[in-house]
Amino acid sequence: MNQATLNNVVAAAKKAASAHPAWIRAIDRAAAALASGELIVTLLADGALVTSPRGSYHVNGCCECEAARRGHRECYHRAAVRLVELAETAPAVSRPALIADIKAAWSRRFPGVSLADELLRRFRVNYLEALADDMLRGVLAACA
Repeated sequence: MNQATLNNVVAAAKKAASAHPAWIRAIDRAAAALASGELIVTLLADGALVTSPRGSYHVNGCCECEAARRGHRECYHRAAVRLVELAETAPAVSRPALIADIKAAWSRRFPGVSLADELLRRFRVNYLEALADDMLRGVLAACA
């Protein structure tokens, strides 16, 4: 999932949960964990498997985590599953958003390295707008 899709899905989820502060906190925590790679969500036919450094949980409307065992419905594992489900059904990311994601990922991953110089070296063009959409998705995957 790219950052633009995650941002859009998080904004929509937070708007839907605006009257529920506990869900807002769970959404924020899940979004941060998904973006950092701390949480991995695998959608299954009967729910989802959420894997983290602290364990794996089967989520199917409820969760098996410690917070859920203590009575908290608003765990970030459930929020992460819903964010991934929403992202899977989200419309494709626009070309400008894809280019913005590449620029942001590039500056985080390769600080001080010129994106234009690397594009010229690899693709013989020095600006992202000259690349086809599938190439842009490949560049984002390589630098994300």
